[in-house]
Amino acid sequence: MDPSLRDKIEHVFQGLAVDKRQALAAGFETMPRFVTEFLLAKARAQNSALGIEDVRERIRKYSVDADRKGEFISRLMREQTGKLIALLEVEPRPERNAHVGRIAQLDGHELVVPEAIVAQYPELLYGGLWGSTVLRYDTSTPRPKIHVDEFAPYQLTRPDMPAFRRARAEFTLDEWIDLLITSAGYRPEAFPSLRHRLLVLCRLVPLTQPNVNLVEMGPRGTGKSYLLRNLSSRVFLLAGARATPATLLYDLNRKQLGVIGKKKVVVFDEVGATVFPDKSLVAALKDYMESGNISRGGKALVGDCSFCFAGNLELGPDGLLPSRDYMHYFQVLPAELCDVAIADRIHGFIPGWEMPKIRDDVLADGVGLVSDYFGEVLGELRRDITFHDHVRNNVTLESATLRDRTAVERIASGLLKMLFPDGQIEPAGRDQALQVAVELRQRVHDQMAKMAPHEFHTKRIAFPGMRNHEAPDILGMRSLQEQDVEANQRELVGKITILLVSNRGGGDVGFVECAHVDGTRFSVTGLRGAVLEQSVRAAYDALLNLGVQFGLTPEVLRSRKMSVHLVNIAEPKDGPSAGLAFALAMLSAATMRPIRRALAVTGELSIHGNVNPVGGIAEKLHAAQQHGRKRVIIPAANAQELARLRAVTAHLEVQPVQTLSEAVALAFDG
Repeated sequence: MDPSLRDKIEHVFQGLAVDKRQALAAGFETMPRFVTEFLLAKARAQNSALGIEDVRERIRKYSVDADRKGEFISRLMREQTGKLIALLEVEPRPERNAHVGRIAQLDGHELVVPEAIVAQYPELLYGGLWGSTVLRYDTSTPRPKIHVDEFAPYQLTRPDMPAFRRARAEFTLDEWIDLLITSAGYRPEAFPSLRHRLLVLCRLVPLTQPNVNLVEMGPRGTGKSYLLRNLSSRVFLLAGARATPATLLYDLNRKQLGVIGKKKVVVFDEVGATVFPDKSLVAALKDYMESGNISRGGKALVGDCSFCFAGNLELGPDGLLPSRDYMHYFQVLPAELCDVAIADRIHGFIPGWEMPKIRDDVLADGVGLVSDYFGEVLGELRRDITFHDHVRNNVTLESATLRDRTAVERIASGLLKMLFPDGQIEPAGRDQALQVAVELRQRVHDQMAKMAPHEFHTKRIAFPGMRNHEAPDILGMRSLQEQDVEANQRELVGKITILLVSNRGGGDVGFVECAHVDGTRFSVTGLRGAVLEQSVRAAYDALLNLGVQFGLTPEVLRSRKMSVHLVNIAEPKDGPSAGLAFALAMLSAATMRPIRRALAVTGELSIHGNVNPVGGIAEKLHAAQQHGRKRVIIPAANAQELARLRAVTAHLEVQPVQTLSEAVALAFDG
């Protein structure tokens, strides 16, 4: 961190700044980071030379591991008193005229909490507080009870929001973003661009914005849940467990709200391993994600809790993007959530594969805001609705549904609250936040188009003046325009243009990309329907049958996995018509022979190598011309249609073929 920025942070946020590297010191692992940072900042403010050792010893002495809780309770019974650093949660029990507390390390034992402590720290009632709790074991009654005699919070529960907003004016936008990133526990230099830094801040949007639903998929170890769980006690982590209505919504037996009513964020970590045994819960979650309503057992409540779904995706051979073996990325969700109705209620998809793995050179190495203060500030920002109004009144989205607009407005609002908490929104910064918000929603829409191609078509959500997306996975890794240019100018291995008739009417182009990779399975991914998948497999069988004459033996073809990816292709209106293109692309991938540039293909293929006629020749030739292709291979049985299409064929070299052998001679040079 630049020394001048470090000095500015410590001057502007006196008593609220901490050396983030110290909080990572050994001995602090048993506590949430916001607790250790509170204690470190307190020691720093007292100019304690032994601050780190004091804090480490305090944590060691007064914390209890899960496997040692019985020992602590036994000692409390013998000695009548004890101290514990833990999360204390309190609920009122009017039928008993009492407040009941719980600490997880005490195995669910009810604690008697004095009214004075609840009045002094009302935050105990909604989510609880971490702090030092002095406990007393009382045997004066027939049934002994554990009392809370003293409580000292290790969290800053009521941040001075006007002071925080005023502080923004002391920093440039770049300096402020560096402060936010460092406060979140990361080194800003670990993120190569402003876009990447904003993507990290998107992980915090569920704290700053109510009722926002995000999903993050990526490789293991990138910190998908690391940030939120270490930042605030208002976050509940459900890690690969059973999700029940009682836990999440409302406990009918105990007559208590579930975590959705108590916390600000629920993180479904390792979501692929989460079990949803009650089907009614999934229906209730759909309703909540749409409306914020919690309904169960005759209880109807409104919540503002946000959801984060974090799951693991395997990367492809390049280690940069998810494996193409996925038909769509939502398939790693539990089967109960792998539903386009759930997907449409997710506001943004964070590309976890673009996040660095958590390691020493990624973690913060500078001064940032104390985590509990930072987390509480973010939680207070969620109350401000002026940012949402600003986005809604100043931004027009193109090709957007109501859910698209809602998603972009919520994500952008959450980012703008962090970037400009004083309300002094700079147009350039607003556009940067909008760009990222649109990207996150675009990625959700692209996955829905793969899940239900008949219902959702690939489109570009945009606002006036928006730049092209930088994300390589958006719209099939690159825009169709970019892929058109490449197909027209370069000879490509394993990639060919398919001509088709769109379900929306007219002709269109798509791409088939093939790779012959390590493995023995056959995989097809991308936008497709049953008819197209059958065509792919028939083309593969044709190569097994006839490949020898093209230099490809069945043994070589079977020795590795043929991975087929379809881009911009749904079920064609004219039925099977792409088998010839599939065979040519697979042959190219297996033999590494490049396909001629500016070539487009239509025609179905039998396993004996016969090219069968297809429909929509006029529409397909028009599409080839519009997209700049110069050569087109069609079935010989469709050749008679060319006479009435001279206006189009005058600009194209159209080659009718009867067999796969003839098509191979035309598709490959030499």
